[in-house]
Amino acid sequence: MRSVLIILALLLAACDSPSPWLASGTQHAITLEGIEFTVWQKGDQVEIIRHGFLRPKDQRRIRPLMQEAARRTTGCDLRPGSVEGDTGVLRARLDCRA
Repeated sequence: MRSVLIILALLLAACDSPSPWLASGTQHAITLEGIEFTVWQKGDQVEIIRHGFLRPKDQRRIRPLMQEAARRTTGCDLRPGSVEGDTGVLRARLDCRA
């Protein structure tokens, strides 16, 4: 039973499914500075999911990297004030006018 729980926990940790409202969106994968991200985009909404282990000392640099992942994969800037979430999942609105 214990091994089943461990396997289940590992499978859930590897999950990169978007929020329900982005499920039919476009999926992008990108690696920045050795950290893997999945970016989900639908219309002007974007969700960035970080994968892998994060050391406490890396916490400060992750949010800017997540935002850069969204910019690089969508080609759009993020609307100021729209970014919310943590170093696991960020959500934002896109500004694609440029």
